Amino acid sequence: MGFEVFDKSEIEQYKAEAKARWGNTQAYQDFSQRVATQSQEEQNEIANQLSGQFSGLGALRHLPPAAEEVQEKIAALQKFITDHYYVCTDEILQGLGQMYVGDERFRKNIDRAGGDGTAAFVQQVISVYCSQEERM
Repeated sequence: MGFEVFDKSEIEQYKAEAKARWGNTQAYQDFSQRVATQSQEEQNEIANQLSGQFSGLGALRHLPPAAEEVQEKIAALQKFITDHYYVCTDEILQGLGQMYVGDERFRKNIDRAGGDGTAAFVQQVISVYCSQEERM
């Protein structure tokens, strides 16, 4: 992923790791096809918008993860990922949430975008969001 907030030296490493781990999935193939049609400027703009998603979520850390406003932000994040990268199913979203806290690099960069604790908060919000039966 081309997160603008991420250290540029890490981008190539992320790309290689993503390809090794998910290269034969439909989501990765969709991502590769979308990115191939985007200019570097477009990729940077999308990455900045994604960073803004995390910034917005970070601003809501004072609310409980199940708060309606927070849940709406996660729905918007899921839609953003689907619109710009690949179809982000609830299963993929949950995996992303785990990666946001389980991978120190993601945690650090998401916290940089939204403030300390944002990655952990986002993971909690995703967990609540994906467990809501009435949404499904």
